[in-house]
Amino acid sequence: MKTVTAPLKAAFAGALLLFAGLAASPLSAQQLSQVKVAIGYIPNIQFTPLYVAMDKGYYRDAGINLKVEYGFGIDIFSLLTAGKIDLGLSDSDQLILAGSKGMNLSAVFQYYQRYPIAIVAKKGVVDSPSQFAGKTIGVPEEFGTSYIGLQLFLAHYGLAGKVNVQKIGYTQIPALLSGKIDGAVVFTTNETVRLHQMNVPINEWDVQSFSNMVGSSFISSDQTIAKRGPVLDRFFQATKRAMSFIDAHPDKAVTIAMKYIDGATPSQRPFLKNALLATSRLFQSKNGYGYLDPAKYRESIKTLQGLGLIPNVYPASKILHQLGG
Repeated sequence: MKTVTAPLKAAFAGALLLFAGLAASPLSAQQLSQVKVAIGYIPNIQFTPLYVAMDKGYYRDAGINLKVEYGFGIDIFSLLTAGKIDLGLSDSDQLILAGSKGMNLSAVFQYYQRYPIAIVAKKGVVDSPSQFAGKTIGVPEEFGTSYIGLQLFLAHYGLAGKVNVQKIGYTQIPALLSGKIDGAVVFTTNETVRLHQMNVPINEWDVQSFSNMVGSSFISSDQTIAKRGPVLDRFFQATKRAMSFIDAHPDKAVTIAMKYIDGATPSQRPFLKNALLATSRLFQSKNGYGYLDPAKYRESIKTLQGLGLIPNVYPASKILHQLGG
């Protein structure tokens, strides 16, 4: 795993002195260090740590002014390599693909410690994985994390080439309920929560129950890490503080998140709370929030090579950078 150099460690010491003085004399907006984060999605309950840290002033306490850029289809990795953003919140399986192409990007903070993908089916339609043979599974896209999760499921249960895979966009629930598909690839923080709330009897096969594939992480370029390591570390310390708040006060965290989610209404609150609880479970690690597990990355790299998604296995240290020294 990449580690900070001696000059950066000296910079971290200076950052700690700065942090110590923040409480005594709050910084003006001009004195804060701006951190730009890109997310390839819309404002959502799964990003509540960012909302809590902004709303409660944790980032300001750490000397950070956070700017979040959202958008479907934005090329986070190109923005990182061009130096236009400091961090991207993205799927680590996609980082592994980028690492095989020598893009000089690294995970610096593990957001999800486990893979958030599952395959679901209505009870009575499919009750065991073997019953998917000859049936249809809907997947949002034929690339990315949901598609990789499907490939892991098919390989694990010996179903490769035996299932009709249909691209359905993000219409898993209506497609499943209407009988258009027999099973769906879903996110455990979203569709499974909605289906349970709707009291739909389902069978669920969670990919994390049989695969050690890495989940989402904050990713940065090696160049940005070298230049702004101490700033990024302060950002993550504040984010950890927010994650701890969420675990201790989920109801308060939902109230905060709803301020940042466009169109959030009181009627959606039960779903938002359950989705947040499901999300916060993915943050958990015995080694603490944000822990980068080299063994899990090594296994994930080997798995994606076995699926034919990267040409060769390479060292996990190529795409990992532990901040803090």
